[in-house]
Amino acid sequence: MAEGTMQRPGGSVLSSIGYSWRRISPRFVPVLAVLSAMILTIPFMMITGARGDIGRGLNIALTAYAAFIEGATGVAVNSLVTTADTAAVVTFAETNPLTNRDLRLLARSVTRLSQLGADTVARYASVIDTYADDLDAAALDALGQRIEGIQEVGPDTLRAMQPLTEDLVELGSSSAAAIFRTYGVSDTLTDEDVAAIVAQVPAAASYGMGDLLAYLSITNQRGSAVTISRMLEQLDVLDQLGIDPMGGEADDIAEISKLAEGSRTGSDYINDLRGIDDQLLASGVVDENELSRQLSLVNAMYERGVLTNPDVHTALTTELEPYLAANTVVYRPGNQPLLIHEAHTEQAGIIWSTQNTPETEDDKPDTAYLRVGGSAILFFPYQLERTIVRAIPFIIAGLAVALGFKAGLFNIGAEGQLYLGGLLAVFVGYSPLFDFLPGFTRVIVVLVAGILGGALWGAIPGLLKAYTGAHEVINTIMMNYIALRLTDWLINSSDPYIMRDPSATNPATPNVHPNAILPRLDDIASWWFVVVAVVFFALQIYRHREAIQRNLLLVIRPALRALLILAAGLFLQWITVRDSLHLGIGVMILAVMFIDWLLVKTTTGFELRTVGINPDAAKYAGMNVKWNLVLAMMLSGGLAGLAGAIEISSVQFNMKPAFFAGLGFDAIAVALLARSNPRNMIYAGLLWGALVSAQGVIQIRTDISNDLVRIIQALIIMFIAADAIVRFLWRVPAASEEEKQSTGATFSKGWGG
Repeated sequence: MAEGTMQRPGGSVLSSIGYSWRRISPRFVPVLAVLSAMILTIPFMMITGARGDIGRGLNIALTAYAAFIEGATGVAVNSLVTTADTAAVVTFAETNPLTNRDLRLLARSVTRLSQLGADTVARYASVIDTYADDLDAAALDALGQRIEGIQEVGPDTLRAMQPLTEDLVELGSSSAAAIFRTYGVSDTLTDEDVAAIVAQVPAAASYGMGDLLAYLSITNQRGSAVTISRMLEQLDVLDQLGIDPMGGEADDIAEISKLAEGSRTGSDYINDLRGIDDQLLASGVVDENELSRQLSLVNAMYERGVLTNPDVHTALTTELEPYLAANTVVYRPGNQPLLIHEAHTEQAGIIWSTQNTPETEDDKPDTAYLRVGGSAILFFPYQLERTIVRAIPFIIAGLAVALGFKAGLFNIGAEGQLYLGGLLAVFVGYSPLFDFLPGFTRVIVVLVAGILGGALWGAIPGLLKAYTGAHEVINTIMMNYIALRLTDWLINSSDPYIMRDPSATNPATPNVHPNAILPRLDDIASWWFVVVAVVFFALQIYRHREAIQRNLLLVIRPALRALLILAAGLFLQWITVRDSLHLGIGVMILAVMFIDWLLVKTTTGFELRTVGINPDAAKYAGMNVKWNLVLAMMLSGGLAGLAGAIEISSVQFNMKPAFFAGLGFDAIAVALLARSNPRNMIYAGLLWGALVSAQGVIQIRTDISNDLVRIIQALIIMFIAADAIVRFLWRVPAASEEEKQSTGATFSKGWGG
């Protein structure tokens, strides 16, 4: 049996499943790498967000990934509001008079009660009551604010420092500061140092040299002798009250003082929480978290006009049910908990945005929904629109890096090529020299300028590689720095102005001419999509005309594809609701098709791939290896420059220093994830765009830092680069030589080789 082949097992169902998995799993290695990264991120969430609480950590992880799906695709599943969602508030309001003005403050207080816990509140209240005769609320806060400092320094140490502190305070702040800032940072004191200190602070003579140095160091760390003096005053208060400075009561007083807000003391806060806890017990409400959620929901109902009666109990029992029967109301997580479609109760519907649209026909879809049982499946077009816009430069720049991989070159210089392409594109876009260009031709020239800028910048390391053997990694890294600093100089220069806009507050080029801006999809007439579909259908019919003449049924496939193109175009136009999805998506698709055709269908592509796999064999086969190396770097740079030009002409409209912020380096990850396959680049770029687009939603929903997205991206790169880990974890067979070559992940053959 030939090496690397698999023999089909017999009999067992599990054996058949295993055989099938071994056959199909290699093509899913990138997907498995993404899944592995997302699973491995869950422990990070447990540690940072849940502090080791497994149940809470899993809940945070599920919330985070639900937020990711919503932020990436615009799809979410939320509950429809029912009267049960306000049952706890109704129960509470039955025994406690409650108006709409009380809701916000009460919700915050109930949340704090839940966070502290009823037992903790009772303990704090007991401490307040115990010392109420000796300390008023302000004095208790003043004491609590010093307790942590007393504990850090140590009560005995503070008492020993008292004579020294009194002399330093009497000396005056500036003179005292000169002493402890001079000697408090020293490692040792000399006899001369001690004599100089004693001359100004007589009490210093009573301390040993080591203790004196330590006490001066403590004073320096605390900032002033007055601070130490105030700590001593509060230590005396603790002693008079018989409170152990290192004990539990002292800790409680310190925590109470932290609750103070503005004019409200910590004691005021605890007394309020104690009163609310008593009200909860009297009303029979036991779940503080649920009550807090419902209070926020009811407050939102008042803000949105769902409820109008100031008495909350009356409003909930008489107004809510009729309103829910006549309208679709969805409960949403976050600070805007209500999504309302007024006067609509059908199973599916669209909520239209009327902002900035004086005519009804110009309204944009805000939310589409489908009611399923007690839930609603929601679709927010603007989220998907943002993901696609973010993905476009990743896809094109990823193509640039992948093309280098196919030729055996590691083009790490996509970042610099982006900048040079962007510079030329923005210059053509704003310069009066090109104002003669009519209509749409100017934006075409802008894109061509971006391609030329990137290609020229990529050609330099290509020539050095081909004719001197200089390694492209070193050269492209250096070219990145040159491009970045060149951009900084051109845009920041103001004497004289080179590319900087003199009227701009921050360094930036002038905005490009309106003719240099790529059109938004919603600005394009719908019949253009029909034209594209018809042209595609006609080309497919012409291409396969002989086969269709023999079998007319073969016309079905191109017809379905044409309809799919038409539907996709109209859908993309429909989701362009924030005026951000632009014609660059069409340029991106053409770029993917062109590179795929170039590599697979042309002699040039065959030569590039052959040089990448084995340059020696390519040379003996009569191929011009040097020319192919230069060509690969030029094409790669041109694609990166195109990505830069599209960003300039569709997103930013001008250029700023450090505008691309690592986009070229992200492109390396996208190319690796796509395994250098041009068609896969669309999926890889969409994933990268989705991660960037969704990070804000994840942070809002889970209170987890945006760094979570960077962690996921880093893990994906790690699993792709070391795919043996993924293959081991998911029982995927080792890559065959054919698979290694098909991925294009063949890098240059050594340093200078």
